[in-house]
Amino acid sequence: MNLPPFHRMPWYPRDFASATRGWPMVARGLYHALLEAQWDVGGATVGTLPDDEKQLQRIAAATPAEWRQAWPYCEPKFPKVEGGRRNARLEHHRAVAIAEYLARRRGVMKTNAKRWGTPAGQSANGTDAPERDTEES
Repeated sequence: MNLPPFHRMPWYPRDFASATRGWPMVARGLYHALLEAQWDVGGATVGTLPDDEKQLQRIAAATPAEWRQAWPYCEPKFPKVEGGRRNARLEHHRAVAIAEYLARRRGVMKTNAKRWGTPAGQSANGTDAPERDTEES
């Protein structure tokens, strides 16, 4: 099944504030930038960041001084995994987003089948309906 890229990342300000309370602002900014990067590289699959500090520093656009100050706070949030580093909680949110998308898609196909009298997943002319890469507004 071809899934669209997920352009919107779920964001929970209270959880973020609780997880970073007492951190310097530069560490909070680095953490947010790395979460965004992991979401972006993952698309509709698991996102993995490189396990190279210089690459991560460039991804986050952090200066060397900012990196030295912030990375000790952020490093535990991105443990090493096969192929790089990954924030497990963000990947949980991605899995939930994919499940919700697929449930909505099934509902739309069922509704359209009732409305237009075509089998779910098939267009009115009898061909397989194309997968759409759309985003709700």
